[in-house]
Amino acid sequence: MSLRTWLIGGLILYFVVLLLVAFVNNRNKDRRAYFLNSNKTPYWILATAFVAAWFGGNSALISVDESFSQGFGGWWVLGGPTVVAVIVMYFFARPIRRLGLLTQNGIVTMRYNQTAGNILSALFILFFITWAASQMVAVGNFLAPFIDTSYLIAVVIAVIISLVYSALGGFKGVVMTEMIQFFLLTAGLLVTMIVALGNSGGLEAITHSPAAGRSSNYFNIITSFPANLAYIVGFSLAFIIDGSIWQRLSASRNPNDARKATGLALIIFIPLFAFVSITGVAAAGMFDTLPEDGIVTTIVINHLPAGLGAVVFVGVAAAIMSTMCTALHAAALYMSELYEKYVQPDLSNKGSVRVGVITTIIACALGFVVAVRMQDALAVLSIASNILAAGAFVPVIGGFVWRRATSSGAIACMIGGGGFVLYDYLGRLGLPLPTFWQEESTAIIVGVVVGLVLYVGISLISAPQSDKYEAFSRSAGLKGGSFPPEVADPVDE
Repeated sequence: MSLRTWLIGGLILYFVVLLLVAFVNNRNKDRRAYFLNSNKTPYWILATAFVAAWFGGNSALISVDESFSQGFGGWWVLGGPTVVAVIVMYFFARPIRRLGLLTQNGIVTMRYNQTAGNILSALFILFFITWAASQMVAVGNFLAPFIDTSYLIAVVIAVIISLVYSALGGFKGVVMTEMIQFFLLTAGLLVTMIVALGNSGGLEAITHSPAAGRSSNYFNIITSFPANLAYIVGFSLAFIIDGSIWQRLSASRNPNDARKATGLALIIFIPLFAFVSITGVAAAGMFDTLPEDGIVTTIVINHLPAGLGAVVFVGVAAAIMSTMCTALHAAALYMSELYEKYVQPDLSNKGSVRVGVITTIIACALGFVVAVRMQDALAVLSIASNILAAGAFVPVIGGFVWRRATSSGAIACMIGGGGFVLYDYLGRLGLPLPTFWQEESTAIIVGVVVGLVLYVGISLISAPQSDKYEAFSRSAGLKGGSFPPEVADPVDE
């Protein structure tokens, strides 16, 4: 059989498996079951879902290509921010689970007020829709050369597959498919790395390759830090407060399981990003310049037998679509929360599930529009992260650690910091907006600084809200001694 036949057959088989998973898990009785699986998921499954949410096929493809171009310094684009974010999340995992709230809207509302919570929801909805769009871009560019179709048709195929099991299966369906794709992607990455090493010609060939010759620090991971500062700042801050990860921590059985899931995820992330960095650097011995279709795609087409190539293909495609589903499901969570709060607060349990499905479809449609408009996966992912980093990181984390923070300061930060980056975002989408900066790194740094200054300044000149901080810190277990691992189930705020 031809490679194309193997690939299409593998994709169809994967889709059938996803349908089975979706229908088996389509038994959501209420909103908490649909979005948190009623806190029944074991920590090790949540850990793989944690990894799959951040280390999708898009991350793998970007990291391999960046490592080819930059050398080991390409690790800073996504690997560095991910490791930093997981380490920080390890210390916040228990407080997040102890709060027992469904979303960060509830957390910010408890700490500040309802207005701040709603603005945060708007930022998260924008973030998740854009994040889903970045996965659509990645899967479109990845699938198109394999199945010999256009970018647009490839995106439509992937979106239909992802939308079916994301809408039908709910959180449990998404998590189970994430676990499947985690193992598929890991197998595919190992195969790709072994092939790249085997065809690289050895260390001497890599050292004297044109790719390595374009950088005097190709094998030095430290010197690339400044060049990747925009990614490090934007991705690290956004990942730390990523609502999809907080959703997974809130879905854990208890606070100890939340921390276990985070710790296990960190252990898994480190070798995964090592695999892709080694693959990219080894590919320097295979290619003089970055192939038009990317390193992984070119290796699958030209250097693997059809059956083995299908394994890598399905692993990467599955990972991208799984991450897309994570983003769509999280966007639906925040959209449905606002709908039920302000449009139909007396909605029945079945109605809540139905609204979750509808908002998933709406989020998918909006993401598709962005994916058609912008076809650079890294650029779209960076924009999504920057909006969240500049507008939400400071008030969310500051709410845990700074007693003097007020709701006015939080709102000013979200509007000022997030609005600044959103302005830059609209300009990059093509709107004729004047700017005094050229580089994206300038925009994110200025956005974070603007948000921080507003947060601190407005908080200091507004009336203290010490009582809110005291109540919040007690609920999160930030003071008052140790807490037992068993806490109340998360509630619909």
